[in-house]
Amino acid sequence: MPTKAKNSARRQKSVPKKKKSFVKKRSSSVRKTNPDTEGVRKIRMRILGVGGGGGNILSEIAPRVPRADFVALNTDVQALKRLSRSVRTVVFGSSLTHGLGCGMSADLGEKAAQAEKERIAKLFENQDVCVLVASLGGGTGSGAAPVVAEIAKASKVLTLGVFTLPFAFEGEKRLAMAERALEKLKPLVSSYIVIPNERIFEVIERSTSLDAALSVVNKYLAEALSGLIETIYTPGLINIDFADLKSILDGSGRLAYLHSVRATGPAKAQEAARHVLSNPMCTYGIEGVDRMLFNISADKNLKMQEVAEISKTISSHNPKARIIFGISSKSGKEKGLRITLFAVGCKEGRGARAPIKKKEKKEPQVQEKQEVLTEEKKPAPQKSQKKKRTPKAKKKTAPVVAKTPPPSRLRQASQPRRRNAMEVKQAADQELQEIEEQERKWDVPAFLRNRYGS
Repeated sequence: MPTKAKNSARRQKSVPKKKKSFVKKRSSSVRKTNPDTEGVRKIRMRILGVGGGGGNILSEIAPRVPRADFVALNTDVQALKRLSRSVRTVVFGSSLTHGLGCGMSADLGEKAAQAEKERIAKLFENQDVCVLVASLGGGTGSGAAPVVAEIAKASKVLTLGVFTLPFAFEGEKRLAMAERALEKLKPLVSSYIVIPNERIFEVIERSTSLDAALSVVNKYLAEALSGLIETIYTPGLINIDFADLKSILDGSGRLAYLHSVRATGPAKAQEAARHVLSNPMCTYGIEGVDRMLFNISADKNLKMQEVAEISKTISSHNPKARIIFGISSKSGKEKGLRITLFAVGCKEGRGARAPIKKKEKKEPQVQEKQEVLTEEKKPAPQKSQKKKRTPKAKKKTAPVVAKTPPPSRLRQASQPRRRNAMEVKQAADQELQEIEEQERKWDVPAFLRNRYGS
């Protein structure tokens, strides 16, 4: 035993001790004392879906949009069970609906949300931005969404509302219910986006299945929201932070426009800038907005000329608007660029696509100008006809000029022709006869000349 202890002690002495890494100590000390990360709080964004339609939209958006918390609120337990696992579900109003939903009763949905105000208010604690998604026209969406928006406003959380309107084939009753709910929601949110489901028919083909058609709106929303979240969270060469977004959202009840577009190829800048101004899901454009925020996300091959073209195309629609723009670099092997445009202060009833709307406005003006010009220049054709007649008269004389003999023949005609002796004698005799006749007349008295009619 003592020999073994001695041997182990010798081995421990013979093994050299490892030197402490100076680099590791340095890196750990930098992490602890880094002034850039001290006191910086991450932006918290929560996306709430109210009702069956809002929950379905969140279920499809959540897997595509990272860095956001998704919560679906509904009175129908069965509808919540069908949602994606990435969406947190909250049942409310069970004492009134017994977990069976509200059907077409907006009043029941409102009462169910009012009964659990305190529980819903907890969802807005420590949140900076909330995106409220609801499909209006049903009981829970139309009734409970205004109550949730009111709670968010009381919590002083910036709220962006995304509301869809029912299809035309769903009936006028649903559309009227949706419009009443929308009027209640407008003053309760910072800004709102309206998407009529009827716009799907402008994008899909006749052969598109029902499931694919209904997911079109969800895809557009997923792309737009992911672009907005990427703009806020991703640091860039020209950075857009939460303060910029807050300045755009400041206010209440303002119509907003949100669209995000990707493009590749040599003309990617022109193509993306043109399409980002034309959202097929909206019935309005960015004409008249007073605040705009857009971000360009691209790889390292982004050129200064492309940035200038994009900025000029977007800013030319509203030169007087307050514009905030940023540039961020893409991570990974993604190629091309992406433009995300968020504008506030849109006017309802405007064309969904800016280029199409401009054409519709200009065409009647051109027609009116053409009609005025034709009316004013009616006498012009008469003047032109008179002018045309004068050359016709000249054309009539033209053949006469053409038939005149050449100068050589004219000279020959102007020279006296030589006469023979018989012709000369006959001419002389004729002249003598004329002279004799004149003398005879003058020899006769005047009264006899009048008598005989000579």
